[in-house]
Amino acid sequence: MAKLDIYPPSQVFSGEPPDFSSPAYRFLAEGDSWFSIGSLNPLQSSNLLFEMVFEKSGMAINCASPGDTLKRMAQMNTDPNFIDLLCGRRARFWDAILLSCGGNDLIEAVRSPASDAQGQPVPQALRLLRTRDEWGLESEGASRYLSELGWQTFSTYLQANFEHLLALRDRGPSKGQPVFMHGYAYPVPRPAGAGLGAGPWLYPALRAYEVPDADGIVVAHELLSRLAALLARTASDAARFPNLQFFDSTHIELDPALPDSTGVSGDWANEIHLTRAGCRKVAVPWAAAIEAALQH
Repeated sequence: MAKLDIYPPSQVFSGEPPDFSSPAYRFLAEGDSWFSIGSLNPLQSSNLLFEMVFEKSGMAINCASPGDTLKRMAQMNTDPNFIDLLCGRRARFWDAILLSCGGNDLIEAVRSPASDAQGQPVPQALRLLRTRDEWGLESEGASRYLSELGWQTFSTYLQANFEHLLALRDRGPSKGQPVFMHGYAYPVPRPAGAGLGAGPWLYPALRAYEVPDADGIVVAHELLSRLAALLARTASDAARFPNLQFFDSTHIELDPALPDSTGVSGDWANEIHLTRAGCRKVAVPWAAAIEAALQH
């Protein structure tokens, strides 16, 4: 079994680019911190690309950066390397595109405030959480805290950006090639950041909306379940999203973090990022699914 050889875009553009002829698989990777955070804090965390293993050799040009959202990935002015390698002047054929996306979009949406900078109420269609006065019945469970109008907006936004990204793929030499994306895992909202002022993410957002700490875990579970269902539904619509393939990692058993912990706990390096062991639990079966699809 072989791990991926991973290179930054800058090396592709250098005088000594990586060897593209030898590996069996040539991937272009783009995404959020689940593809990149291990490079920032290797002692506490890893990322999925580092932990993937294949029967055949593979390489990946990794354009990912922490905090990236799907919209920014597909915008020339914010991620020019990815666009250039996918369909621009330096574009080449890729056996597949690997995506880590949706998680930061969800976090960003959860953190949308109830009031704008002028103190005016933000409509429910523009946020994912309800204020205390808007909460539903206890019988609704975790959904009582969530804005259905906001979720519709989020779903429309995410799918529109997938359409745009696939259109970019089909403008280049990798037209029609598979795009593989993973799901996430169920985090425990807790005061555990990644250091250097990054995070926590869910914990302060839920507190800002006065969601009881006892319900934070079920709200996070509901949000990540909805995201997984949305990504699965998107990938299943082959007519609208051709050759977009989804690996649902929410079914993988991970050791949860303790609710009040502030650092590494269970398979989690911080509130929303996995340890090396946690990444391996997700990356190995995902890589197997990718290789099976490529050999089909």
